[in-house]
Amino acid sequence: MVKKVSSHLKEKVDLIKRINDLSKQLKTEKEKSEEYVSRLKYLQADFENFEKRVNREREDIVKMSSERIVTKLLTIQDDLELAVSESQKMKVSERVSKGLSMILGNLRDVFRQEGVVEIDALGKTFDPSKHEAVSFLETNKLKENTVVSELRKGYILNGKVIRPSTTEVTRKPVKRGVEPPSKVEIKQ
Repeated sequence: MVKKVSSHLKEKVDLIKRINDLSKQLKTEKEKSEEYVSRLKYLQADFENFEKRVNREREDIVKMSSERIVTKLLTIQDDLELAVSESQKMKVSERVSKGLSMILGNLRDVFRQEGVVEIDALGKTFDPSKHEAVSFLETNKLKENTVVSELRKGYILNGKVIRPSTTEVTRKPVKRGVEPPSKVEIKQ
């Protein structure tokens, strides 16, 4: 009977050891599993960020290419505006003048559809991010840094200035004939 109890006790001890070993293995596998899930989440987040970055870069490339084309076409619009203005001054055939005006209108419509916005400069305060000052008008009649003449129109595409307005800006008159203060000598 002692042998039976001893044998039975040994089986229980072996079983407990086996259970402990299996528990340790289960714990190890659970830790590995949690690490794999964590890695998977990081990889998934990295992939989503990569995907967003690629989409942004693709959009930027499309915007840049349209910006290049629009910038080139703006010179054509400038030429058409000049042609329309001159044709009206020179009393060119009404059909020619009207045709030029229609073409100019179509080009402006295309620009509008593509998100091109003309910069409103006349009478506004000079803004170096939107305007380029090429000359100054000295006057006390208007507020300083007011755009009084627009020599070339400026444009914005998708919120970005693609061509600043070329402007003439007011400034306070400079006093003529007044010499600047002489240098002060320091006596030693």
